[in-house]
Amino acid sequence: MQAAIRNMTDGSVALKLDADAARAVFASVLFASRFHEDFSPLARLAKEALERKPQKPLRRGDSCR
Repeated sequence: MQAAIRNMTDGSVALKLDADAARAVFASVLFASRFHEDFSPLARLAKEALERKPQKPLRRGDSCR
């Protein structure tokens, strides 16, 4: 799992995550949204983005995670 975090000059933060790190962040947001209402919009946004993203068909030799 690898992640790179960069502070931007406008005060935002840029994250570059590999697949495992992205799954961990997504799972953490979903978990946090169960306990604090401020995370609910972020969880909803993430779910909608995943549903919109076209899925690539697996080819022979691709790993299934």
